[in-house]
Amino acid sequence: MGWTVSQIIVENANTWRLSGELTFATVGALLTEFTQKVPPFEKGGSGGIKTPPKVLDLCDVTRTDSAGLALLIELLKLTKDAPIAFRNIPAQMHSLAAVSGVQGMLSSA
Repeated sequence: MGWTVSQIIVENANTWRLSGELTFATVGALLTEFTQKVPPFEKGGSGGIKTPPKVLDLCDVTRTDSAGLALLIELLKLTKDAPIAFRNIPAQMHSLAAVSGVQGMLSSA
């Protein structure tokens, strides 16, 4: 079985893009990459990151599972002081969010 490179691409200070698969096999590395790309990764007074992107574009996500949904929820927790809006959320992820009862958490840009 082959593997897909999953990564976070910084388009500009406000927009980042996820590409590849958001699955159990990839989300740990993507979360680590996210925290390393937020310069500096400092916790604010209420626990949020100080300089996250405003939009995370999922246009290049090729496959996702419940771990991908969990990743987005974790990113929302990390950035609660300046929440991220998600753009181009895959239909599969919308379905998972609806079944899980968390669809309202995934704001669209």
